[in-house]
Amino acid sequence: MHVITGLNVGGAETMLARLMESASLVPDLDSCIVSLIAPGTVGRRIAATGTTIHSLGMRGGLPSLAAALRLARLAREERPDLIMGWMHHGAIAASWAAAAMPEAPPVIWNVRHSLSGYRREKPLSRLTLRMGAWLSARPAAIVYNSRTACEQYRAFGYRPKCDLVIPNGFDRHVFAPREPGRRSLLKSFCLPEGAEVIGMVARNHPMKDVGNLIRAFLAVRERRPEAHLLVVGQGMDEPSAADARMLRSLPSGSWTLAGHRTDVADWLSGLDILALPSAWGEGFPNIVGEAMACGVPCVATDVGDSAWVVADGGRIVPPADAEALAEALVELLGLGAQERRALGQIAAARVTQRFALEAVVHRYAALFREHGLATPPSASPTAERTRGAAL
Repeated sequence: MHVITGLNVGGAETMLARLMESASLVPDLDSCIVSLIAPGTVGRRIAATGTTIHSLGMRGGLPSLAAALRLARLAREERPDLIMGWMHHGAIAASWAAAAMPEAPPVIWNVRHSLSGYRREKPLSRLTLRMGAWLSARPAAIVYNSRTACEQYRAFGYRPKCDLVIPNGFDRHVFAPREPGRRSLLKSFCLPEGAEVIGMVARNHPMKDVGNLIRAFLAVRERRPEAHLLVVGQGMDEPSAADARMLRSLPSGSWTLAGHRTDVADWLSGLDILALPSAWGEGFPNIVGEAMACGVPCVATDVGDSAWVVADGGRIVPPADAEALAEALVELLGLGAQERRALGQIAAARVTQRFALEAVVHRYAALFREHGLATPPSASPTAERTRGAAL
């Protein structure tokens, strides 16, 4: 049983969807999902796999006695051999679900966040983090998708029986360099043929710091007049008043905003550069791995594991430093298409070698078998149980 805060747009939700879509790789394992709030976009994607989804219908993520009782009843009805809690609220809920069963099954927490911006978190989120630290010795294991997060949570006081790092995984059949990617990009967003397209794909959340990218792009345009800024994601077509003012100061036709898209894999490889200007909170940003798999060099801020993920496949700059971000973007644009393509090939090779979805699925499956099955199949890979183990 997977217990997760919600099934809308987000990195944790996407990784859970990928696990459910890859169920044929591990046919001995069967799953159901409990969403604390009503399922959204990713919920529909998971439902298409035939996976059972239960919703507690919590409003705004606030706990209630009715939701707690429903979760306890679901746990007793489903009788899972193992419960995994995704994200902070899901982890606490998973521990409650196990405790409500006659014989409590093992619980694993799955952390998808880093603590670089702890003071910027909402009060309820900070309280949940502290509660997680108090309860962290109870789960059988804690999984992190980021090596940086693993170290940060240890320092914060998380003390599980064991912890390990399983990074995000990417299907190279879905995210791959595509010859028509550029044509799809230009057609989808009505962009000019000669544009140097810097793309950001993320939900509109303060931690993503789109304003930092807009400030950097103001400087980029002074030196690269063909540069075009494309910002795509849930809520990105409704910028804040401050961001809207900055955009209006740019030349007409030099930027494009769009909301959530389900066709990202069709045009992502057409970008010249993928930019992720996050200020805090990232663990392992999915979009960076997706762009790298598509052969697109990335410029990302040094938050979470972005520096380790990107490695030689792009550039890393400090968070909230528009000048450094602009310099890195101008540098990569100045390389020219051929050298950027070579950089993208390095990025794609790194994803194949380190973050292939099939390998990640088998890492999860090995962990589930180790903690949830009395007799794991002899052919299954062995889960790494050392503290902080990483691919």
